[in-house]
Formats: sequence, structure tokens, C-alpha cells
Amino acid sequence: MAQLILESLPVDARLVRVHVSGDFFVESYFLAWMMVAVARPETVFYAYTKSVNLWVLNRSKVPGNFKLTASFGGRWDHLIREYGLKSATVVFSVEQAETLGLAIDHDDSLAYGQDKSFALLLHGTQPKDSVAAKALSALKAQGHKGYSRKERKAEPITA
Repeated sequence: MAQLILESLPVDARLVRVHVSGDFFVESYFLAWMMVAVARPETVFYAYTKSVNLWVLNRSKVPGNFKLTASFGGRWDHLIREYGLKSATVVFSVEQAETLGLAIDHDDSLAYGQDKSFALLLHGTQPKDSVAAKALSALKAQGHKGYSRKERKAEPITA
């Protein structure tokens, strides 16, 4: 599996986001990506994951050029705090991020560029008339446009 991934990546890739949607679905797939990162030390790989159990189980196999960020909202959330894993917390406002003492990542640079937990402003589609939908409308009124490729500092290759 790792060889197939390696063969599909451009040889000059310097930044690779693993999954735009989706996750590490089994341990062998998780480990394949770790092998790819070891084979490509000049490339920074990064991923958001709710498969925190796989990360914890294999944390000694995660190379320094693979930046994982735990996403809250999964069945393994308790492991995030228990192991002090870097995480992303979705917040409904800039003020909420400030209250939590979290910097907001607007362009993925905190995901791939450092090892501290951070916040993401609410994004995506929200249920009509929900608290989240109202918060998203307020963010848009303040000028937040979401997380488009145009707003990123570096253009990662998405695998």
C-alpha cells in the first residue's frame, strides 16, 4: 500500500495534506502513510483525524515530518486529552477561540507548521435554523469566507 501511495505522489511535493475528507480507516492504511513519510523526509505530510486510537497505538511510528491533528467529535475523544495530543477545536466565534486560549488556523499553517492545539472557525453546511447556522451567518457577516484554497499560504497536494 505504501508503495502505491509513493508512486502516486509527485516527486517534488513538499507539502501534502492527507485527506480533504475521510480518515485513516484501518491500522495498515495508517502505517502505510507513516512509511511514506519516512521514505520522503523532505516532504511535510499533515492530516486531521478522528482515528485517534490508531495514532495512540502507533505514536512511536509517527515521523517528525508527519503532522497529525486530532479532530474532536469521534468515539476516541477521551484519548486526545489523556495523551495530550495536538487537536483542532471548532469554535463558533473569534471570541470563543480567545476564551479557550487557542489561535485560529485560517489557512492550515497551524496544522502543518507547529505542534500546538488550535481552533478552526465553524465552516461547512449547518442544519437550517440551528445555533451553528446562526453562528456561521454571524461569521460570514464579519467577513469570514470559510476555508477555500485561495486563502491558504501554501498550496498542499491533497492525497
